[in-house]
Amino acid sequence: MKPLALREQDLAVLRRTFQRFPCVREVRVFGSRATGGAGRASDIDLAISAPDATAHEWLELTEALEEAPIIYEVDVVRPERTQNPRLLEKIAREGVAIYSETIAR
Repeated sequence: MKPLALREQDLAVLRRTFQRFPCVREVRVFGSRATGGAGRASDIDLAISAPDATAHEWLELTEALEEAPIIYEVDVVRPERTQNPRLLEKIAREGVAIYSETIAR
């Protein structure tokens, strides 16, 4: 597998953001940043597993990601709420874990 097309400083910012939200269980990067096909302007596709998150917690998390000091736009998917089997398959196939509650705590 190719290395993630993300700067270490951006990964660190993302991980610190996820640590602020105990409802986040795991985060995977998928899409072009995970497969090595990212261009300079490519967004970051994140699959964020947070099955116990309330609507308020999810809103706060997505706002925190929007405000995070990183140079990329972030596109978020919540796997446990997704009805698209092809998208879930893509996440399973391409996804690279960048955060896990068991590692962070």
